Amino acid sequence: MEELVHVEQSQDSSGTVLQDLATNETSLLRLFTTLLAPRTSPHIILIIAVSIVLFILAGTELGNDVAALGFVSIAAGYAVTGVFSSNQRVRKWTHLTSESNDDLVVSSSVLGRIISPFRICIFPLTMATIVAVFIVLVLPSEDGLLPAYVPFILGSMFIIWAVAQGRSFSTWASSMAAKQLPKRERIDAKIVPHVLFQLSAVTAFSILGVLLFAFLQIQTLEGESNNVGMSSLLENAMFIGIVIALYGLTVAWTFEFRKMALRDRSLKKFTSRWTLFAHLFATWHLLTIWRYAFMQHSTMELLIEELALMILTVFMAIWSITSKSVGKQLKLLSTENALPWGLAFGYAYAGSVAMLANEFNSITNVMVIGHLIVVLTVTWMQKSVLKRVFESHNLSVEIERLSHPAESSAEVPSIEFEQVRKNDSTGLEVAEETEVENIDWDSETPDAIDEKIEWDDVIEVED
Repeated sequence: MEELVHVEQSQDSSGTVLQDLATNETSLLRLFTTLLAPRTSPHIILIIAVSIVLFILAGTELGNDVAALGFVSIAAGYAVTGVFSSNQRVRKWTHLTSESNDDLVVSSSVLGRIISPFRICIFPLTMATIVAVFIVLVLPSEDGLLPAYVPFILGSMFIIWAVAQGRSFSTWASSMAAKQLPKRERIDAKIVPHVLFQLSAVTAFSILGVLLFAFLQIQTLEGESNNVGMSSLLENAMFIGIVIALYGLTVAWTFEFRKMALRDRSLKKFTSRWTLFAHLFATWHLLTIWRYAFMQHSTMELLIEELALMILTVFMAIWSITSKSVGKQLKLLSTENALPWGLAFGYAYAGSVAMLANEFNSITNVMVIGHLIVVLTVTWMQKSVLKRVFESHNLSVEIERLSHPAESSAEVPSIEFEQVRKNDSTGLEVAEETEVENIDWDSETPDAIDEKIEWDDVIEVED
């Protein structure tokens, strides 16, 4: 890859990839408020309740097929709802309105007030019922309700969700890293301070994480010494060593791009931001794996963390899709249909976890696999994102070279001299410099040829 050259231009005219990343919609708060809006809250309550029930069923001998069918059909039902969410009638059926609130006020029954808002779930559940009947009729099984490959496929989708979480985070982090970059100009920064700063930040983050969860752990224990912080660090020193080793391997893997980025102020800023975000995210997932394997944790702590992980996965997946347009005016997902699609993703994700938990007899093992896949995905994306950015950058540099060639190559003489052979008055053949103007050789009748050269004296025709 060629050495970066200095090009005086604004950020807006930098590489195409950086422009695309910087212009991505990053209003996560707006999407968050859309998904958790009060007028659609019954859908959120329903997914929590139904997922718990189906998860319990998946752990029984006869309920695995029922759980798989429930997760698949409800996910499909909400996907159908997302497709038709632009229809005003469907939208009215799936959202609470002011008329709905008035009905709640006049209702005298407390139970009626509790159940009535859930009527907005009737349409997606109806679509889910139709899908379930279709699956049972089309995919009959002799051994059970469903063929064995249906739960297997649903469980295998967990890998897709873990990869999607890593890629979605990478999309968001690289988009944030491309915001408000400085003007591109040539610099000569050193890579050692860059590496030491990031290594310090990642190490400090891992130490704080260990101390935080160690503090939560000792709240349920009695008689702990005041030196628990230092003892926790010593007990988990191997984890900090793993974090440092992973950072070193990643730096070595992306060293070429990191070093070239230090020659351009804009690219240096983007690379520093993006890689730091990725390292911190990977460190958090490594810490979760370490805690599951070597640190004490309560069931409630596990449930809350993995529920937050599921919400984050679905949330980031929706954001990454809504941030990218399909065509000029069409978007695959938008804020209008983000909720039903998000619920469809959520049911599919919960179903994948339930199927794998039943297979491995432990949800902890499933979550460890998921976190490990996310770490590998984010680590892989570090080089992938940098490669796309630098390829685009080098292309823009090459275009700039062609648009503004060097002055030495641009200076072409307007007058050329060449020697022609002529006979002087004595009959001897001598060389004489004849001034010849530049000629447009592409024209049909070049000018000034006949006027400047005496062709009869130059060319002798022999019989």
